[in-house]
Amino acid sequence: MLDRLAENIAPPPDGKSLQLILEPWPGGRWFRDLGNGQGHLWGFVQVIKPPTLLEITGPMMMSYPVAAHLQIRLTQIAGGTLLALRHRALGMIRRQPSPRRHHRLEEDH
Repeated sequence: MLDRLAENIAPPPDGKSLQLILEPWPGGRWFRDLGNGQGHLWGFVQVIKPPTLLEITGPMMMSYPVAAHLQIRLTQIAGGTLLALRHRALGMIRRQPSPRRHHRLEEDH
């Protein structure tokens, strides 16, 4: 169940799959596979204790200098499963994503 959670934690607005891959072992990668050797590394498995705990460290989906930690904890309760998420990050985190802009090289200083 933890691998399915990691695949669906950031669904795109158009409903298409992000092709997220979780290698379910300590040190395993969590990444987006774009095919042909292309993709985005979102983090590494720090702790995995199926079926109750998954911790990932890395940049997550941020494309700027950050260190982040995501903890996913599942607890069986009467009538279902309690999902607890904890996300912490440190670094140059923008409050709102800026639109992608194209600049000439001499403008980027």
